[in-house]
Amino acid sequence: MSQVADLVAPLAISARRLERLKTAVAEATMNAMEHGNQYQAEIPVTLQVLQSAEAIAIRITDEGGQETIPDAVEPDLQAKLEERQSPRGWGLFLIKNLVDEMHVTTDQIHHTIELIMHLEGDQDAGEGS
Repeated sequence: MSQVADLVAPLAISARRLERLKTAVAEATMNAMEHGNQYQAEIPVTLQVLQSAEAIAIRITDEGGQETIPDAVEPDLQAKLEERQSPRGWGLFLIKNLVDEMHVTTDQIHHTIELIMHLEGDQDAGEGS
């Protein structure tokens, strides 16, 4: 998270948007370590930081491609409080709402979650135009 922040800091992203991006990267990386690689230290999670004139893209890739990553579903807070749903399961929903775009790809070997933060404007992800 801090390495990604160091890389994108010179790009004039507001502090608030940078914090959102850092949180999304940390959550996606933790998911990759847990769900993708089952905490096997010898299996890497790779991060790639890309920049264009319009956006920053961070790609987090694990080696859990045998399983499909489910769509980000809005958690049902009441069901979780009533223990009708697991208290877990907030990750993808949180990530998707912290960045401007989230793309998930899976092949037979890898999962990749791509997080995109637009450089134009200073509007927070998840807020309307």
